[in-house]
Amino acid sequence: MKVIKALKPLGHRVLIKPDDVDSKTKSGIILIEETTRQERQAQVVGTVIEIGDTCWLDTPSGEPWCQVGDRVVFAKYSGMKIWNPVEGKYRDDLLIINDLDITALITEEEDINV
Repeated sequence: MKVIKALKPLGHRVLIKPDDVDSKTKSGIILIEETTRQERQAQVVGTVIEIGDTCWLDTPSGEPWCQVGDRVVFAKYSGMKIWNPVEGKYRDDLLIINDLDITALITEEEDINV
């Protein structure tokens, strides 16, 4: 059996690492697996890991509006998960999405205690 160790998205695709989803609430309540799975599916913020060779070439400027390492917002439920044959399930830590599914570049963030 072979395991994927590195990925290079092709064409208009971008490899994203979605932000982690907490498995328990701030008050310490542990969430059931179904709830955290749904939260992971609906995650819309992440970090750009890799960019395909032809991303954004068909836009008016032809220039990418984000780079590797940038924090971005992407369309809800967009993208394709990668199958992990060792665990027999899809990986939650990576998504391959289309370049136009990136909807915003995060330019400033702040940690808050809620």
